[in-house]
Amino acid sequence: MDYRVMPFCKMWNGGIFNIPNDIVDKYLKMASEYQLKALLYIFRNGGQASSSAVAKALGQTASDIDDLLEFWVEENILATDGQKIEVVQKAEKKPQEEKKQKPVREILAPPRLTPKDIVAFLREDESIAFLLSEAERVLGRTTSHAEREMLVNMVQYYGLKVEVILMILEFYRSEKERGKAIGISYVNTMAKNWADEGIDSIADAEAKLQDIARSDRLWNEIVAITGIRHKRPTAKQREMVDGWFKTFDITMVTLASDIMKENTSEPSLAYINKILKQWTKKDISSPAQVQAEQEAFAKSKAEKSSDKLKSKPSYDLEKIKKITMDNTEI
Repeated sequence: MDYRVMPFCKMWNGGIFNIPNDIVDKYLKMASEYQLKALLYIFRNGGQASSSAVAKALGQTASDIDDLLEFWVEENILATDGQKIEVVQKAEKKPQEEKKQKPVREILAPPRLTPKDIVAFLREDESIAFLLSEAERVLGRTTSHAEREMLVNMVQYYGLKVEVILMILEFYRSEKERGKAIGISYVNTMAKNWADEGIDSIADAEAKLQDIARSDRLWNEIVAITGIRHKRPTAKQREMVDGWFKTFDITMVTLASDIMKENTSEPSLAYINKILKQWTKKDISSPAQVQAEQEAFAKSKAEKSSDKLKSKPSYDLEKIKKITMDNTEI
């Protein structure tokens, strides 16, 4: 379907302003949605506007606007206060001087990236430009420099594919919408873990998300069964509970929880874990085996008690009786 601008309508009554062709030809894919909006606002206002004015127009903070407009400064399309035009023109003649070498994952922490570094990666890799644009769509807001740095490092440092990163972002958004109190650092931690696990395809990512959903369901069942107060598991607790269900079904875990409740005043996952470990060592895998083990234990305890009664006591009942009879003070 073809589209054309209506030549005669009320829209034209408000006037027009010029936009260079290169903004569309070169930056439609490279620049983010909010970067383009901010630039349009500046062009609309005679080519000059404060970050606070742009922020008010876009519903963003002034610091976020400064971060995203840094892109246009690095591209020599905008200049900041005190920056001379001649300096910008010299930079245009030698664009290769600012080109950075891609960081490699041989250091302990992801490298710090400046706005210039990010622009360089945008020029080199269209998929990164797509990622940053889609990230703002998924999050429903403009991304800060720190977030853009984080996303670029997910590709360049952790080696994740763009489609996998977008799945992480979608998962993060869905968790936020469900009311989970998680910050954007959750995304970075998740990306690092996925990179360490070698998740490098959509199929791998979908399988991982299914594992997470299963783990969440199991945790919710544990909360309901045991009555523990923890609504969100720690990484260690999640790993422990997941391990239970690799060996036992919900019936056996519930049985272990019932035993825990009979012997403790407060719900204890550690107590359940101890019971299940003992069952694993004894190759117990069914309620019938648990009952048989408990009956054997009770029988053994009763026999030991009977043996103690048969043995000579460490006290003389007759002597105690005689002393009692002779004691007239009682």
